[in-house]
Amino acid sequence: MPGDRKPLPLVAIVGRPNVGKSTLFNRLIGERRAIVGDEPGITRDRIYGESDWNGQRFALVDTGGIVPDDEAVIPANIFKQAAVAIDEAVALIWVVDARAGVTPLDEELASLLRETGKQVLVAANKVDAVRLEDEATDFHRFGFANMFAVSAEHGNGIGEMLDVLAQELRTWTRRDRGTGSGSPSVSENSHDGSRQDAKVQSDAKEDATADETSALLVREINLAIIGRPNVGKSSLLNRLLGEERAIVSPVAGTTRDSVDTLLKTDEQTFRIIDTAGIRRKGKTTAMAEKLSVIMARKSLARADVAIVLLDAEEGVTALDATIAGYAVEAGCSIILVLNKWDLLVDKDSSAGARFERKLRDQMKFLSWAPVVTTSALTGQRVQKLLPLAIRANRTRSLRIATSRLNEFFEREVRQKSGVTPAKTFRGSRLRVQYITQTGVRPPTFIMFTAGGKAGLHFSFLRHFENRLRDEFDFYATPIRIVERHKSRNRLR
Repeated sequence: MPGDRKPLPLVAIVGRPNVGKSTLFNRLIGERRAIVGDEPGITRDRIYGESDWNGQRFALVDTGGIVPDDEAVIPANIFKQAAVAIDEAVALIWVVDARAGVTPLDEELASLLRETGKQVLVAANKVDAVRLEDEATDFHRFGFANMFAVSAEHGNGIGEMLDVLAQELRTWTRRDRGTGSGSPSVSENSHDGSRQDAKVQSDAKEDATADETSALLVREINLAIIGRPNVGKSSLLNRLLGEERAIVSPVAGTTRDSVDTLLKTDEQTFRIIDTAGIRRKGKTTAMAEKLSVIMARKSLARADVAIVLLDAEEGVTALDATIAGYAVEAGCSIILVLNKWDLLVDKDSSAGARFERKLRDQMKFLSWAPVVTTSALTGQRVQKLLPLAIRANRTRSLRIATSRLNEFFEREVRQKSGVTPAKTFRGSRLRVQYITQTGVRPPTFIMFTAGGKAGLHFSFLRHFENRLRDEFDFYATPIRIVERHKSRNRLR
């Protein structure tokens, strides 16, 4: 149960830009979670993961390249995010570039890390050959006891470093249990390794006899925030969490990795996935931007509910519809959020209704998705989003008994609608024999048909789906309907 998870010690990976921190992070967690490239400054937000070495489990946080004296908006915020990670961590892995040697920035960082009083393991990276090991010895000058010549890309020297780290963490664990102190840690069993940015102090105990709905509330909800660049995705994440978890700036494309954060409320645990802004293909040129768009789309594959964020100032664009289409393809439940509502001037009481009508006209395929006007900056109506996500997640798991489903179809569709499934073909009309639900998340139905020619008319399917939503309250979730036709040839 969530309340029984054991704390994991947190280890922060730090260093100046472009030394291989994200490559090391990906190797230690065993998957590609952080974007890696030759361009310095790719990682900006804090990215969390989990690792296990010889039975010692620990949490990892990858940070952006630290440049302490840079006053530019993004580097300054990267330093701020890294400082948070360093403060929370039990131990630090300081990644340096053995090929480049000691730099003035390394000298400055060594001083900063020494002041933390925490265990620092120096990983002299990019030692891809034995002849390069001597170049790593220069970093002994900083006085840290543990220095390792490693290659994050090829795995050289990683085992020796992890042996020492695991021993340090075991020592910390024994000391922590002995004192009962509230030392930095991350709750165990956080999928994809994200840390517990928890906001509420208690979890409801799971009753052994709980019904299916209660079980759904115990299950973690993956909530993705998607949209074009600079529509306020990271601002919304920070507002939901009540802290500056993601870097926010006026620069479009500030977020590059998909950043996972756990949020616990009295009712539900959420894994909130802040994704990079998705651009049109022709506008995506830099390698890091292309990778970030790919990872944003991959995040939708594991999301239960997607908040599709729109810019109320700019209005709905064709790209917004495309992005929402990605979420539908992934089977996500969808909440449409018009952000920056506070920036609109001359609003009246009917402004919301007018915007929604325009949105519905431009996104006809999302007639079932609720629309919320918000301001991530001021917090206006942001509190509505999590309850809506809980409701959407609950309805996407509804399963309707076949008998009840067919009784509804006979009563509300076949007898009342007057809509025929298809045109007559060679004197025979296509008919629906019966319907059954074959899947959930999203709800999937099979219509068994016979006679005529296969191919249910779109107006019939649309009418059936609308009535199905009204009858069983399939709120904010896509519905998939598959036709299975029994042809005459098959009967012979």
